[in-house]
Amino acid sequence: MNPVLNTKQLGFYCWDITNDRFYLDEVCAKLFGIPLRQAMQGISIFQMLEKVDLDHRNRVIESALITLKAASFYNQEYAVRRSDGSVSWVRTLGRYLVDEENIPFKRLGTMEEISPPDRRH
Repeated sequence: MNPVLNTKQLGFYCWDITNDRFYLDEVCAKLFGIPLRQAMQGISIFQMLEKVDLDHRNRVIESALITLKAASFYNQEYAVRRSDGSVSWVRTLGRYLVDEENIPFKRLGTMEEISPPDRRH
């Protein structure tokens, strides 16, 4: 196993929970099929969720709510369906930042495509 991380395939995001904005870097924007300018300005959680394949959406929402309430580690794999019809599998990891009352206000994390190489777009 190669210990060097391929950072070209690893994207970073920030979910500003208080203001309902997801900020995505270039890799995450491409994975979700969102224009980079829009992704960098922030999109709502609903705009993110509409890209998650319908078969996985409820599980992703449930996991987000459970981990948000507990301010625990977020770890999900799911399919993303882009506007052009292409589908990719994504792994999303995240950790919540909490205030002095242990209430999450941001989630910082990574996303990477985990689709087989021959199916990546």
